[in-house]
Amino acid sequence: MSDVESVKALDASIIAGINAKDAGMATAAYAEDGALMPPGAPTMSGHAAIREYWQAAIDGGLENVLANPTAAHVSGDIAVTMGTLTGSMGGQELAGKYVLYFRKGNDGWKVQRDIWNFDT
Repeated sequence: MSDVESVKALDASIIAGINAKDAGMATAAYAEDGALMPPGAPTMSGHAAIREYWQAAIDGGLENVLANPTAAHVSGDIAVTMGTLTGSMGGQELAGKYVLYFRKGNDGWKVQRDIWNFDT
C-alpha cells in the first residue's frame, strides 16, 4: 500500500469507527500525543481525551458520517488529507470540511492533528 493509500485508509477508519458507534475504533488512527480541534470546543490532546470526545459525540447521536477526501499529500514522514464531510447529529444535518495532519513513525502513519468546521 502506498503512503497516500495508507493515510486515506486511516482517514476512512475514523469515520468507520464513528458509524460503528465504536469510539475505540475511531481513536485507533490517532497518535498517542495526537489532538482533535473540533469547532466551538477546546483542543483535546491524547488518546484518552480523543476517545472521550468521540464517545460523547456518538452518545449525542452522531451518525451517518461520510467523508470525501479531496486531496492527499505526502512529503517524507509528513502527510495531509483534506476533504468534505456530511452526517447528522440529533436530527440535525451536518456538512463541512476537514484537514488531517499525519506523521509517520516507527509504528507507521498516525493522525497528529484533526480539525474540522461546518458550513452552516
